[in-house]
Amino acid sequence: CAYCSSNAASHMRFSRTKINQAAVDQCGSRFDPHRSEGLVIGFEDVVDALKTELHDHHHKPGKGMTVVYSQLTDGFSPTIVKDRTTRRILDILIDRTEYRIRVLTKNAVVGSQQWVRYFTKHADRFVVGLSIGTLDDAFAKRLEKGTSLPGARVRALHRLQDAGVPTFGMLCPVFPSVLESDELERLIAAVRPEFCERVWSEPYNNRSNWRVVRDCFDRKSFTYDWLTRVYGEGNKLEWSQYATNLYQRIISVAKAEKWCDKLRYLLYEEGIADSHVPDFGGLEGVLLQSIDKKTGISVNPKFAELQQRAQWSIA
Repeated sequence: CAYCSSNAASHMRFSRTKINQAAVDQCGSRFDPHRSEGLVIGFEDVVDALKTELHDHHHKPGKGMTVVYSQLTDGFSPTIVKDRTTRRILDILIDRTEYRIRVLTKNAVVGSQQWVRYFTKHADRFVVGLSIGTLDDAFAKRLEKGTSLPGARVRALHRLQDAGVPTFGMLCPVFPSVLESDELERLIAAVRPEFCERVWSEPYNNRSNWRVVRDCFDRKSFTYDWLTRVYGEGNKLEWSQYATNLYQRIISVAKAEKWCDKLRYLLYEEGIADSHVPDFGGLEGVLLQSIDKKTGISVNPKFAELQQRAQWSIA
């Protein structure tokens, strides 16, 4: 996806020199994570490496804990589903650990009959979600090349829910254009919060690649102009207003439908203007991301005050 942080490889440990050389040898050009569409980086020893790592444990690890499969890359990428890498990894995790496995993907294959049966068989070990930030297939095609279309992801989620497989909603990232109509409310309804353990959501956050994201859109389109204003011209207040509006719209639906306890709104609050902070009230459903790791207190003083008030209200 054009907006993903993993495109910069900032969180991935591998030799860029080796990757570039392999890309030149096999594809005739250097590796460009933003423009090498369809290029898959495979690690042939991943299954054996996992076996080796778990072999060193005298007891099964993970009791009472959750492991995510996967956050920065898609563990259900078509290539590794086809060669059974995905199935082998999940089988190992089931057999050799006690982790609950949170599957996060954009591949609608998880809603196929074969995978629904698999998840149903191990329903006590899995919770499955598909990342969906829009219902507009044309919009998604621009940003999320090589993924299942949003409509297919929604249908896959429904098949899992109808089969009794634990699921979660993942409305990430929700671009500002989605707020220009009732698409957000329709998107929320599409994931069926009543069947979800959690409903996660996040506004678009620049990963130092906003120009790449902007290039996915026509000049003078709403999203192109918005990205130019916010990141090209430095209009931070507009991003703050958008992130605030997104939260208010979601929490409004959650309150009306009584699932506030399920909401997990991921917010990099250092970008929120002081004038917008009160709109987050008691931080209901908000997971602050700009916090001091030692204290858990927000680096934004205004949000630190909200945290303190929320603690007082609980006490």
